[in-house]
Amino acid sequence: MTRNGTLGTQGMVAALGLLALFAAGCDAGDGDGGQFASGTGPATGATAGDDEGGKQDDGDDDGEGEDTSDSDDGSDTSDDSGEPSDNEDVKEYIEEAKMEFPTYEDIHVKVIQRTCTPFQNVCHNNKEYPDLRTPQGVIDRIGRPCNLNEVYNDPESVFNGCEPAGDQLRFLGGGNDGLVVEIGYVDVTDDGAGGGTVAIAVKDTIPSSMSSGSVPETAVIERMIGGVMQTVGTLDAVLSYAPGGNSVTVINSMSFDDDASLLETDVTYGDPNRDGIYGASMDQPMQEIAPGDPWNSYLLQRLQGNVPGSPMPLANQPLNASEVVAIACWIEGTADEGGAETDSVINYDDCEYAAELVAPPDGGGATLSGHIQPIFDQSCAFAGCHSTNSPAAGLDLTEGKSRDALLEIAAMQAPDVPLVTALNPTNSYLMVKLTSMGTSGQRMPINGDTLNDSQLELVRTWILQGAPDN
Repeated sequence: MTRNGTLGTQGMVAALGLLALFAAGCDAGDGDGGQFASGTGPATGATAGDDEGGKQDDGDDDGEGEDTSDSDDGSDTSDDSGEPSDNEDVKEYIEEAKMEFPTYEDIHVKVIQRTCTPFQNVCHNNKEYPDLRTPQGVIDRIGRPCNLNEVYNDPESVFNGCEPAGDQLRFLGGGNDGLVVEIGYVDVTDDGAGGGTVAIAVKDTIPSSMSSGSVPETAVIERMIGGVMQTVGTLDAVLSYAPGGNSVTVINSMSFDDDASLLETDVTYGDPNRDGIYGASMDQPMQEIAPGDPWNSYLLQRLQGNVPGSPMPLANQPLNASEVVAIACWIEGTADEGGAETDSVINYDDCEYAAELVAPPDGGGATLSGHIQPIFDQSCAFAGCHSTNSPAAGLDLTEGKSRDALLEIAAMQAPDVPLVTALNPTNSYLMVKLTSMGTSGQRMPINGDTLNDSQLELVRTWILQGAPDN
């Protein structure tokens, strides 16, 4: 099964943003109050919600860390200790998922109802897409678009992987007769006198000049519906453009109001967030739940923080490792015959997502001993900071103690959020402090440089793999 390239461009940028702080790792006491996982991703991320959490005094740090790694960034993967190995720890999460969540109905009752739909008419109900109130409501999201709220209400915040296919502009006659281009978005300029112009951004460049620069041209707007190309509307003798550009102008005319209304209200845009990326053209655009494919299912990726936006669920206990495994393996089974029923038995034994957690693919893993501990040693685990003797915030990140001090341990600043939640970096407070002040104090580190991108991705990958002791 192929991973989505979407995460490599935009979602991964936001993911890396969630890690950028553990580099020289001490805390600096009271600050002016940061926010827990407030959605540090790019503008194309999903919208953020309310935050909450407690406070603590984290202590100060003047220490300079000694580099104990094989390379300057602590991320050398060339020796044997850096090679991914079987993750025995995650097997426990899989076994727990098997016992607790044999069917989707069990997931819904024990997880979805607890985390996503407890507040009537507030959280993922009939007024908040996606509607997750009932098991059938969730199943109905299989194969459906993601970010629909944003597409219609806040288009510039749409995640690239959720962008729809834009309507097509097909030229009739003129200098580009038969040319078809995808509509990205439009900008309407009102002249204040009942007219104006509309700039239509299109995906592909316009190759040829107009037949006559003074004679406006015509195009029809079309959309593929059920495998049949259907007409949305016509722009009749009102188009002007220049060759080599990616914009078509609707000139001022007697039909301006109708033309502007058509383009503003009836047309589907392929680049609603206006970043130049047409998400539906990616190799594997996301769906709310992509049948058989947890990696391209926005629901799961949002829960894990692999796409921009605030951590989900917003106001309830985050998902634990076995719950993440259960949802992922259920999604994998939805492509099988009968797999999309509420009472279908989830096939954990043949779940590729679970198998890759136990034995990460070559080159795709991160180990505690070979990757993560060297980063801690270099940036955090030294005198005056997170060392064994009087560790700041009581957090000892020295070798042999760091994992136990992090995994499923409540954060002092946000008691409802573990420092590290296995398989769930977006609900790991460690990641929050790596990119922001958190709920209080200062961003980490206060006396050093942040981690580079490769280091950040290693820490994130380690958590996504269950934070194994390897």
